[in-house]
Amino acid sequence: MKNQINLKYMGWMGLLCLCLACNDPIVDFGFDGGITGRILDSNGNVVPGDITNAAFTVQATGERDRLPMVLRVKGDGTFSNTALFPQKYVINVVGPVSGPGEIEVDLSGGRQVIQDITVMPFLYLSKPSIEGGVEGNSVTIDYSIVGNNDHTSELREVYCSTVNFPNANTGNGPYWHTRSVVLDNNSGTVTIEDLEPGTKYFLRVGARANGTSAFNFSEQIIFNTP
Repeated sequence: MKNQINLKYMGWMGLLCLCLACNDPIVDFGFDGGITGRILDSNGNVVPGDITNAAFTVQATGERDRLPMVLRVKGDGTFSNTALFPQKYVINVVGPVSGPGEIEVDLSGGRQVIQDITVMPFLYLSKPSIEGGVEGNSVTIDYSIVGNNDHTSELREVYCSTVNFPNANTGNGPYWHTRSVVLDNNSGTVTIEDLEPGTKYFLRVGARANGTSAFNFSEQIIFNTP
């Protein structure tokens, strides 16, 4: 028991000495700061990401940090971390977009900040639309891909899956299936076949710009087969 008391005493004394040694007194030991936001284009449209891929992220570097905290951009264009250390951060966007540069965000005092970020995607993919309705085991969609700042698309695909926000790696499994089609042009129509009857599908288009490894995505549409 005496040893336990001594250990506790030494622990508190060590913490006190650490606090006294700091130039700035530490007044909040919790990870109660947070940032949430959306990635948008100049027209206010969502720029979708891919939660399964680290190629499109928001990076937040604290004033006392040596490495950034990496926040992945989700399929709906949102990013979030509500358990950050309460300090000032510099955030920037890394991925297939031209970003606004560094943005300063102050989470001191445990602030929860909403911060949308406007960027220019390398490729703008319009939200696909269904042409003529869903018939049987197939669906036909309209799509469009436009390059920005001299970027051109070198790979174009459409993904139709029972999994939310599908991509090229979604694949098939015992309880889900995915259909993907390579697109020959930057705009037009494409038919996805061999769909399961009475099934809910998530569909979006992805494209990779020249000289990059990351994909830009369209917003997804959701439909059910009869």
